[in-house]
Amino acid sequence: MAKEKAADKKQAAAPKKKGGKGGFLLTMIFLGFAAPFIFPTLILMGIGLLPTLVALFIDTDREHSTTAAIGAMNCAGLSPFLIDLWVKGQNMSNMFAILRDTSTWLVTLGAAFIGQLIVFAIPQTMVIITIARLELRVRTLKSNLEQLKTTWGPDVASNKALEKIR
Repeated sequence: MAKEKAADKKQAAAPKKKGGKGGFLLTMIFLGFAAPFIFPTLILMGIGLLPTLVALFIDTDREHSTTAAIGAMNCAGLSPFLIDLWVKGQNMSNMFAILRDTSTWLVTLGAAFIGQLIVFAIPQTMVIITIARLELRVRTLKSNLEQLKTTWGPDVASNKALEKIR
């Protein structure tokens, strides 16, 4: 009996995914070779994406939707400055010049803030829209009920059991 239960548990357990380490290893090798050439970009991204990192550590949601929203907007805010670094040349002096500029911080942190606003605003907006649609549906149903009452009589809208009406 106990052996059967153990066998059932083994069969019920989902098979674990094997692999996935090759992609990670390939990425690390690529970054290892590319790091000397893209070092200013990596530093600018590391500093510019700090709001996303904070959101990642703070977000307790399993799907990390807050992190995704803040991260997407943070990346969008950082991208013009990354392109500016690439156009001017990837060296440390250009990277520090971009970091010293206050507009860089305003745009990058402002974009992350907009991501946070999206996280706060979208659920409330969806609730308001859903409530408005449901209220409109209730009004439509009440209007249809009144039309049925005028056409078929008041017994149509009764809460009484069908046997009591007959």
